[in-house]
Amino acid sequence: MPERPTDPRCAAPPPSRPRTAVLAAVLGTALAAFPCAAGEVMVVGTPHLATLRPEPGPERLREVVERLASWAPTVVCIEAIPGDRVRQLAGDPAAWGELLSTFAVDAIRLAPEQQARLSVDGATALRLARELEARPGSLTDAERVRLVGLQLAGHEPWSALLGWTVLTDEERAAAAKSLGRAAVERLGALASSRNEIVSLAVPLAARLGHRRLCMADVFVDEVAVQTLEEDLVPLFRDPGVAKGLEAIEAAKAARWKPEEKDGLVRLVAWMSASDYAEADRRTQWDLFARAGVPNRAGERRLALWHARNAEIAAHVYRAASGPDGARTLLLIGAAHRPFLEAALRAQPWIDVVPAERALGVVGR
Repeated sequence: MPERPTDPRCAAPPPSRPRTAVLAAVLGTALAAFPCAAGEVMVVGTPHLATLRPEPGPERLREVVERLASWAPTVVCIEAIPGDRVRQLAGDPAAWGELLSTFAVDAIRLAPEQQARLSVDGATALRLARELEARPGSLTDAERVRLVGLQLAGHEPWSALLGWTVLTDEERAAAAKSLGRAAVERLGALASSRNEIVSLAVPLAARLGHRRLCMADVFVDEVAVQTLEEDLVPLFRDPGVAKGLEAIEAAKAARWKPEEKDGLVRLVAWMSASDYAEADRRTQWDLFARAGVPNRAGERRLALWHARNAEIAAHVYRAASGPDGARTLLLIGAAHRPFLEAALRAQPWIDVVPAERALGVVGR
């Protein structure tokens, strides 16, 4: 990797006067402990694949996975709730039950049986799973099945699905005894889902030999958004707003060419580039900054959007800080990408790598 230019925020302190020598030495030591090049991060903005017509077939999906794999990410992050946060939110079902039933239903449903089968609680399951995930070399067949069970018990079904997909048919049949019928049937159903996690993130991580996915979205601010809906209704009734939203959807549909080789690659590249980001901001986000919205609901909606993105960024920072975080790739809905990249670029220790470097094209 070429040497990056020196960032003034990363430079060592200038020579100091004697009375500040001790302070300068301490500051210099602190800066040396935090090198400027902490890792690379790539944010790939995707469409919701199930909304494309026709839906992308295996060949188009494989082309995207191959392009992303060429960057050789060491961690793959997705738009899902981390297991420890699921466990925390589940402690207050009155406040977070609806959120969990919307965004983490499999995590909640599948964990209790695996905890009972393995005689562990959720926290212990995650700790034991992390130990297996980090173990160098290959795992035995029994250890791979145990890891799937621990990940389910730790409220991380997407990582469990990753491990499940790399088992052979014979190994899955044998695993049914350890995991139980309910878990096996649900993992099989998840494996046939058409969302971006199953279609892109899981095969990408499997191809790279990863043992887990990084969950990077908690969704808690979406609950607060619901309290603003009544005041925001007039905005969405504006014919101009509807026209703008229809225009960007039409542009997306026009760029989706399923019959062409790299058709999905080009669409994802376009949705991960500046033209799409500008159009999406004008049609989907600028309207909330309009004056006169009752109870400042528009401003508050934007603040909650930024809060959610800030929390996603925090999970990406944590992924990049880990021993495997040299190249962290986040697959996420395209509306998030420009906001996340702006937050990440503000940090002198992070190299934000444009998705174009892996995808190799800009959608026409």
